[in-house]
Order: sequence, then C-alpha cells, then structure tokens
Amino acid sequence: MNHKVFLLLMAISIASCNKKENVKAVVSKKDTLKQEVFDEEYESEAEVVTLKELKFPATGNNAEDFVLEPCEIKMRAEGFLNDDNLKDIVIVLQNENNNSDSRATLVLLQQETGGYKLQELSWEAVEPEYFEDGRAFYDVGEISIDQDRALHIMLAGMGPVGSREAIYKYVNDKLVLVKIVSSHSGAGSDVSSEYDLVTADVDHEVTNTLHEDWPSEHQIEKFKLKREMLFTIDNPDRILESLPSPSW
Repeated sequence: MNHKVFLLLMAISIASCNKKENVKAVVSKKDTLKQEVFDEEYESEAEVVTLKELKFPATGNNAEDFVLEPCEIKMRAEGFLNDDNLKDIVIVLQNENNNSDSRATLVLLQQETGGYKLQELSWEAVEPEYFEDGRAFYDVGEISIDQDRALHIMLAGMGPVGSREAIYKYVNDKLVLVKIVSSHSGAGSDVSSEYDLVTADVDHEVTNTLHEDWPSEHQIEKFKLKREMLFTIDNPDRILESLPSPSW
C-alpha cells in the first residue's frame, strides 16, 4: 500500500512539474509576442522628417556636403552665375521618402579660397513633384545655366498642368526672376505665353489646332509689378495667377 501511495505521489509531482513547465512556456511565448508587437508598433511610429526642418550648412567643399538626410539631388546644373569666373552649382533637393514634400533649390557659389557658399535658398522656385493625394504635379524638370549667366528652371506636368520655365539673373547681388514662359494645351487650341518681368509686357501666342493649317495670333499686353520678383521668396506659379491671361 505504501508503495502504491509513493508511486501516486511521484506521478502527481511529475505532472505538477510538467504543468509548471508548460505554464512557463506559455508565459514566455506571450512575453515574446508582446515584445514583437511592441517592436512593430515602434517601427511604424518612426519620425517623419520634412525638408523644411533641416538646417543646411553655410559652406561646403562640394555639392554633396549640402545634401542632408533624407535629401536626394533631383536636378543639378553647373555654370557661371555671378560676375566672377568661378563655376557655380545649383541643386534641387527632394525628400527621398516623400515625393509630395517641399523641394529646396540651393544656389552654391564657388569661393576663391575653395569650396562653396550657400548663397540662396528657395522653397518657391520648384514645386513638389506630386500632390499629397498621389497625383502627379510637376513630374518632369530640368535646370540649366546659360552663357548669359541666367538660371533656367523648367517644370512640366501632364494635362492641364502644362509647363513653365522661370529664368533668373543676378541683379545687385540678388537672384531676380526676369522672365516666365508658360505653355498649355486645351480643347482646340494651344497657348504659349512669354512674360518679361523687366519690361513688364507679355506676348501670348494662341494657336487654333482645329484648322488644318494651325493659324496663330499674338496677344500683347502690358502689366504692372509692385517690386522685383526674387528667387528666395516668390513662387512663379503664384505670380502667373496675378498676370494677364490670354483669350483662347
């Protein structure tokens, strides 16, 4: 009898130990799952950085020194912008994690002592590539510096967005918007407008695409500006909204 009781107690003890081990295993598994969920939640709540939060350096040895995280160079041009004979650089920076974020355009003037100085920074010269809802805005772009020391920024989009080119030149050590050229296509006609912001006149060329010979006419108007339009603070698209539009 005592032998049987002893065997029963041993069986109960072993079963109890197994149960505790199972409980520990379950608890450990639950803790592991909780940790995994926490890690996933933590990763999904990573801070989103916008370009306007960045503080760009005042100087650098090359253009890449001005490309901070999470920036990438979307457009780049080299040429002579101011009155010296040192080749300058202009770069358009885009958020590599968000193509609807504001884009920064940096004018880097080469220094006689070497390296580059951040002379001008504009959040207005180049619009975002996409709208926040994912629709393409200005998804095509190109910048260049011509032989007359003028900076050209050309942007284009599909459909009604059309295209526009903004042209800047240095005037009294400020980069000034001197000309805007825009182009749009509609039902039965195309229009190309050239706004001279120095002489304050515009030439609209309206082409009738419904006729076989595509006849065109020029509509020339004058306008007034309150001041010089500057690279750093003035948006060419907002300026166009206040200037005379063609009849077409």
